[in-house]
Amino acid sequence: MKKSLAVLWLFVLVFPARMWSQGTEVAPRHIIDFPTAGLLPRGGFDLQMRFSGDSGVIFGLNAGISEHFMFGVSYGGTNILGEKTANWNPAPGVLVKYQLWGESIGFPSVTIGFESQGYGAYVDSLKRFTNKSPGFYAVASKGYDLLEHLDFHGGINYSLENDDGDNDPNLFLGMTLAFNRDIEFLSEYDVAFNDSPEADRTIGDGNGYLNLGLRLTIEEVVYLELLLKNLFKNRTSAEDYNREFKITYFQFIL
Repeated sequence: MKKSLAVLWLFVLVFPARMWSQGTEVAPRHIIDFPTAGLLPRGGFDLQMRFSGDSGVIFGLNAGISEHFMFGVSYGGTNILGEKTANWNPAPGVLVKYQLWGESIGFPSVTIGFESQGYGAYVDSLKRFTNKSPGFYAVASKGYDLLEHLDFHGGINYSLENDDGDNDPNLFLGMTLAFNRDIEFLSEYDVAFNDSPEADRTIGDGNGYLNLGLRLTIEEVVYLELLLKNLFKNRTSAEDYNREFKITYFQFIL
């Protein structure tokens, strides 16, 4: 099943298509948790707030430095809201992306990068987030003319959160479908080869993580996202799927 998905995504990524865009002609930088090949344009920046279970909040700031390079920082934790003691992440998250080449008729856009921001509660005993950060990655994105646009994304990543004994490379796949310039459907599958050693399923059960979401664009500068994560309930302790909410404000500074 996992190998078949990878072959299918490889096909759609190399089939001729069109350039894709979002809002003010700005490509989305993430599917849900994992990156796309899209970058912020030179002189562009975004501010993000992401709300999750256990009163989790992550704040982020990203900036486009050139047509091929962007970087960002983020920080957050759990129990940020409410009366419990806040459990802040041990270190800020860092994002660095460099686009090797843009999309053309016959080839997808390809970007390499590093991202240390994971999601969910940070597990101190394992020195990892519940959903590991991507770490080092390479990702390809391809767009098609369907409704406003249909985009496919696929990549490989190697997370540095491997003190749990699983340091395997990982694969991720995604699709985004914009019905118009205001509403976009998001889907993402984390194969999770690196989630936990097969002999010790500490966090994941080995089925991968299926995430879905809706992105609403307001006046081309504010993105609101409703995210439903872990629909396979790929965790022994999971009673239901995760529900998260994300706000992004985008603007140019030049």
